[in-house]
Amino acid sequence: MLLTSRRGFVKGAAASCIVGADIKARGFESRSASGLPNPIFAYEFGDITAMQQASFAREYGFEGTVFDHAQSIPERLRAVDEAHLQLFFLWLTVDIGNGQIKFEPGTEAAIQALKGRGTVVWLAIQGNDAGVGAGAEERAIQAVDRISNLASQSNLRVALYPHYDFYLARFRDVVRIAERVQRSNVGVTFNLCHELRSGFDPEFHQLLEQTIPRLYGVTLNGADRQGLDWNTLIQPLGRGDYDVTGLVRTITGAGYRGPFGIQCYGLKGDPGIYLKQSMAAWRVVCSAAKVNP
Repeated sequence: MLLTSRRGFVKGAAASCIVGADIKARGFESRSASGLPNPIFAYEFGDITAMQQASFAREYGFEGTVFDHAQSIPERLRAVDEAHLQLFFLWLTVDIGNGQIKFEPGTEAAIQALKGRGTVVWLAIQGNDAGVGAGAEERAIQAVDRISNLASQSNLRVALYPHYDFYLARFRDVVRIAERVQRSNVGVTFNLCHELRSGFDPEFHQLLEQTIPRLYGVTLNGADRQGLDWNTLIQPLGRGDYDVTGLVRTITGAGYRGPFGIQCYGLKGDPGIYLKQSMAAWRVVCSAAKVNP
């Protein structure tokens, strides 16, 4: 995966109400009432325009999408608005390597532009163990504090995003930092493919239980349990032998009512094909998991 070029603590049920209220307040009707238990979005459709991405998401029944990095914000907001979609997350990075804290250019302006939209800032912290050196944890906390302050000024929340080979690589890592910063608008994300690539935590269930109040997003995709690369760890939903239904049952059973996202990074071919397949598989997962709206 190319890392340089891509991309209070509210109770789980209350957090989903915030998302739904934001969508309706902006004139967008949530389609989760048609049978999906949580809002559903999809993202990472390859090198296409914002308008094309929004069009694909809308056509195949998703309620929204996600964009990467603090760039082309007016164009992206116009695209989701014209498609009547929610921009669920904006993915931003900060690099804490080499004893520094480096935010993406345009971070502050991008967050300001999201004011009133209910978008959550997805924050990924770069700098793996070999490159961050002493004081990395404190720099990570300082970076999260800064983004939390910016987001608070725009009435937004922040969700720490675990990413393989980043400083925060696993679900456990984002939970640790969120607990340390203790900011009312900072929560976490569970990301299936990155958790599998980093090594699925044997204490996941315990972490989930303690984190539900601040779990702001969950991303899924088809995957192989013993997959070793992105080709096997990011597949269209419905492929692979990983038990996605069981995972959804576990997460929703713990009280999560926020959005689920379908990760499509690196999938080849026509986005319309794998999005159609993933939406069909999502409906099967929801039915099999026996979870209700």
